[in-house]
Amino acid sequence: MTIWIPELASGTLPKYKKLADAIDQAILNNILKSGYKLPPQRQLADALQVTTGTVTRGYNESERRGSVVARVGSGTYVKSNKPSQYVRHDIDEDCFDLHSAKAPMGMQLEMITSALKQIADEQQMLTSCLSYQPEAAMDHQREQLAQWLTGRKNSCGEQNVLFTYGGQHGISLALQSTCRAGDTVLCEGLSFPGINVACQQQQLRCVGLQMDDNGITVESLKAACVQSHPRVLYLTAQIQNPTSVQMPLSRKKQIVEICQHNGVIILDDDVQFLPQYDKVSSFYQLDPEITIYISSFSKSFSKSFSGGIRIGYLVASEKLISALKVSLRASCWTMPPLMIEIVCRWLASGKMDKLEAWLTTEMAERNAIMQEILAGFEVTFQPHGFNAWLALPEPWRAVGFVEYAEHKGVLIRSAESYAIGRFHAPQNIRICTSAPKNQKQLKQALELLKTCLSETSISGSLVM
Repeated sequence: MTIWIPELASGTLPKYKKLADAIDQAILNNILKSGYKLPPQRQLADALQVTTGTVTRGYNESERRGSVVARVGSGTYVKSNKPSQYVRHDIDEDCFDLHSAKAPMGMQLEMITSALKQIADEQQMLTSCLSYQPEAAMDHQREQLAQWLTGRKNSCGEQNVLFTYGGQHGISLALQSTCRAGDTVLCEGLSFPGINVACQQQQLRCVGLQMDDNGITVESLKAACVQSHPRVLYLTAQIQNPTSVQMPLSRKKQIVEICQHNGVIILDDDVQFLPQYDKVSSFYQLDPEITIYISSFSKSFSKSFSGGIRIGYLVASEKLISALKVSLRASCWTMPPLMIEIVCRWLASGKMDKLEAWLTTEMAERNAIMQEILAGFEVTFQPHGFNAWLALPEPWRAVGFVEYAEHKGVLIRSAESYAIGRFHAPQNIRICTSAPKNQKQLKQALELLKTCLSETSISGSLVM
């Protein structure tokens, strides 16, 4: 069998980086397709007349970039010829979308229409919103956000809040203000892919920790603190993405104590939707001095308004907020006052709370539908959350099942999409019950998914 042998570019770049570049180019040109197994390292080293160590470093660099994935005892495989899975792209109308964690549409259009009309009638406010404002936004906007958060048991003052362009921007700002190139960031072994990308962009080492039914384990955190001397711990503890488990208060208190002892900053990502009464005390409530709380209004407002309502926020101590402001100025100088004003009016009028109540009821009904249709399967979910975590029945493997389901017309995500580094990914899939346009479409999608689950995995070519 002929193996793929790249041509390494000329120049002074290290050979292992030339190899990683060649892999990226071959994927872009559709020469290396999704699932293709790269040649054994020693075999490719002989063909290229380089050391095995050079090929190993090249494969590791490609994995760091997200182009390939190494499977212990099996080899190194091309991940995908498609754009990164953590970014939402246009979805084929012939497919059911169960992979986009976005809010169903309800009263959002009425809310944005009403707020825009109000602001348009207030010329002084409109003029202010069309002018440059400080990076921390207007005083009354910060005060409104702090007042709303305090009413939700996240007590803070206007000096403790900072608006962002959504949750991902908040993650990037938090890392920029707390870390330097080469620092270690800890997170769940299965985690939101955005943390991995943000770490790669800032040349940070991202390490996934072992998990159980309550989130990361205390033992793995203690060991990582000794071995890696981390600067930051990133968690989605309220409703873990992708597994949908919720970390109990007792585990949170243990984690806070360990982070206090080791000088670790906690990034508490609370972007995933969950009604306030379902939540456990945040890390910011437990220790505001070592926590940066990250959240966003985008999940409540879908992503349908020309890119969505891209307003999120950070909550932290004054010392941490000061550093975060510097990072914000460096990345975008300031936030759009008009969009912030719209959100603040929803907070002041109680419309954001009404939207949360509607979403809570809608998701309870959608998850009840999911529970009924997928009865008999091992599914983890929160009654009002957007996602569910399903353990595949044998003999299915997650990556193969995702491809099979897409061929049948259902879009889902595999555990592999969330694995940090070489963390072992279980044979699970994430299902977004919030994504379909309505409950009728959700039922159709889940019935089709159930049919796929009941069918037998088709084996590939036999290997002697």
